[in-house]
Amino acid sequence: MAVNIKATNTTLTPSIREFINDKLAQISNFIKEEDKIHVELEVNKKHKSGKIFRAEIDIQPRGNYAEAEGNDFFEAMDLLIPKIKEQLTKAKDKRVSLRRRRKKI
Repeated sequence: MAVNIKATNTTLTPSIREFINDKLAQISNFIKEEDKIHVELEVNKKHKSGKIFRAEIDIQPRGNYAEAEGNDFFEAMDLLIPKIKEQLTKAKDKRVSLRRRRKKI
């Protein structure tokens, strides 16, 4: 699995990079080696309520995508991982159900 991390309007510190890799380890069971993961972190400084930190993840070629906003990058990633994990488990369950259904026929 190839991970590409992009930071917009901020700097990507080693602690944030390590945190993202730890969080991505939670979904490594659903990811194949040939999949490419694109993570983007962005700070919106011009929001009416102050800084908004946004994180998004895109898994290709599957086409899974999720995004979340929080008060900092760590909170945004904590909100993001369950969203993408739910999509991946739903897709895996669907594949397994179809495979089992074909065996019955």
